[in-house]
Amino acid sequence: MLGKLFNEIGFNAIKDELFRHLVITRLVYPVSKLKTIDYLYKYKNIIIEKDKIYRYLDKLNNKYKKQLQQISYHHTLSILNNNISVVFYYVTTLYFEIEDEDDLREQDFQRKGNINNHKLC
Repeated sequence: MLGKLFNEIGFNAIKDELFRHLVITRLVYPVSKLKTIDYLYKYKNIIIEKDKIYRYLDKLNNKYKKQLQQISYHHTLSILNNNISVVFYYVTTLYFEIEDEDDLREQDFQRKGNINNHKLC
């Protein structure tokens, strides 16, 4: 199912098995690279070293970045009937640890031990 979606988007133009594994795993289990390695081993019996993924991401950036942007853009155009105004894609999470709270920062609910005391900004 996700392999078909991968192909329909056009990502199969990148003829690299590791790329396919990383993209499909990200769709199924969107976590860190280390957790991705664990997932691939546990559910797909694929062994990948952490450094190989980081080197591969450099390769993607250097070799395939423009191609991936074009594939993503054209697929988005096709599913939105050629009408794109603005696209936002959230790719990171802000995280910090503190000892003392202030008006801007509050200890996370896990450190306080009570989810009801956690305020969302």
